[in-house]
Amino acid sequence: MPQPFESAVMTNNGAALLTRAQAGEIKIEFTRMVVGNGTYSASEKTLAKLQQATKLKSQKNSYTLSDIDVYSNHSVKVTGLITNQDPVSHKTLVTEGYYINEIGLYAKPSGGASDTEVLYSIAITSGSNGDFMPPYNGYNPAQITQDYFATVNNSAEVTINTAGAALLAEDANKLRDDTTKMKCKIGIDNGLIYVQAISE
Repeated sequence: MPQPFESAVMTNNGAALLTRAQAGEIKIEFTRMVVGNGTYSASEKTLAKLQQATKLKSQKNSYTLSDIDVYSNHSVKVTGLITNQDPVSHKTLVTEGYYINEIGLYAKPSGGASDTEVLYSIAITSGSNGDFMPPYNGYNPAQITQDYFATVNNSAEVTINTAGAALLAEDANKLRDDTTKMKCKIGIDNGLIYVQAISE
């Protein structure tokens, strides 16, 4: 049974990135989702402390994002596949099991260098331990499709980096359904998936 997490908290660095986007200076590109097994005391779970975070306490794995959906005018839902075996390269990602106690979402200015990436938002488990990620057993990978809701200034002004990400079955079905309703072309540009309408 999935373990509950506290509401995600935008970090100070994430807020600074959002401020730049609101000023029209940049567009935001969400780059990856990270998970870890760090534990937090009651004093570390406060809003003020979490806003100061620049990384997870104990990061274990990093995952490319596979999808982004508009949730409201000021928020988006990004999706990543958390797994113990990479579905594309088949590389083992987890050799020693751990509890997923913290999740982070990274972002940067769209087109920016990798060193401009910041921890945009962080969420921690509400209990003492989150879901358990077992080591890969060589046969059946453990997989969690993780949705993460993030605040943005304008949901049309964000992208995700999908380079190397697995296309989830529900994403493929949604993409098929969406593209059959309109004339469009689908492509990848610098690791970003785009859908472009074609004029009649």
